Amino acid sequence: MRSLALLLLASLSLGCANAGPTRDPKAFFMRVDLPRWQLLGIDQTFMDTALSSTKTMSDFYEDAWVQKWLTEGQRLEAEAVTLEATDTTAAGRRYADAARYFIVAHYPNPKTPKKREGFESSLRTARKAMELGGLDFTPIDFDAPMGKLHITRTKPKNDGLKRPVILVSGGLDGYKEELALLLSGTLSSSGVGTGVILVLIDMPGTGENPRKLSAAGNEEYSAIIDRLVIEPDVDASRIGFMGLSFGGYWAVRLPQVEPRIKAAVNFGGPMTRAFTLGNFGRLPEAFVQAALAVMGVDGVLGLAGVSDSLAKAVSDGLKNATKPLLTINGTDDSVIPYEDTLFPATAGGPRTFFLVPGDDHCAMGHLGLVLQVARSWMDLELAK
Repeated sequence: MRSLALLLLASLSLGCANAGPTRDPKAFFMRVDLPRWQLLGIDQTFMDTALSSTKTMSDFYEDAWVQKWLTEGQRLEAEAVTLEATDTTAAGRRYADAARYFIVAHYPNPKTPKKREGFESSLRTARKAMELGGLDFTPIDFDAPMGKLHITRTKPKNDGLKRPVILVSGGLDGYKEELALLLSGTLSSSGVGTGVILVLIDMPGTGENPRKLSAAGNEEYSAIIDRLVIEPDVDASRIGFMGLSFGGYWAVRLPQVEPRIKAAVNFGGPMTRAFTLGNFGRLPEAFVQAALAVMGVDGVLGLAGVSDSLAKAVSDGLKNATKPLLTINGTDDSVIPYEDTLFPATAGGPRTFFLVPGDDHCAMGHLGLVLQVARSWMDLELAK
């Protein structure tokens, strides 16, 4: 009965739902990604100057666009190096500032040499920020059956307490370094920031995750949980999962096959309709190219094969799903069809929905609000 009432509440929003994907890449960027970079902490004047010389998203792959962000990141990193001699705390913050610009430089996928430089620079500066206290996280590198995995967790408090864990996974273009910057700013004074261990993960095929995306990607997440449960401050009986964008797919799928996940939050995850070639064909080319790179395929036939297997896996498992799931999204998602937002309500349970009227993918325009909603819901579920 609880799920039915919440589904009705979500359905009442259907009339204002889904502006639909747009092939206009500049419009896509302004609607979906500009709020993201603003929340990341990019200087607005710098952003305005960079965008004023950019006509289409194709420019975001051009060396001139990428170099703008590399140059600013390099300037901030040089300042951080100088500060290390006199003020390591300030140096840590400056390394974090540099990482922000390197992250935008490699968006949406580090497929060109200069974008690869941005990606590697973001790893380097984010790790220095963590080392010097500019970010309250620490990296963990370990060997797993599928190869070396790299994750980032909040720093241990070494007080003898065992704490619940929330795994947070990005999507096609949101890696763990960006999550560290976003979540440290948004959740620094919340219960999640202080009372729960956050573990930040690159989705399979992205960032430092070695295997290409496939329906077997749940194996990477399970290997990460295997590693985490040996940490002395981890409460293995209270593990939650949050997935943003494509990571939201795993928020729905992973609890179906991983019994150690107690509850999950899906931020705008693709389910079935999003994986159709018709939907991909309505998205900007840069988004499609990022999907091809993450899946490790060439052309539409390869894309269709991996997409079909992903859609089948999540659909087959849904009817027997019993773990609590919260779905968060904007009603005017430019990436994910509205049917996919409501898809978790078609079977399984219990299901909760928090939909923001008029907002876009992952409700990014209200990120502070929806993260607090997710935090409060997850706190309750992990306390049971």
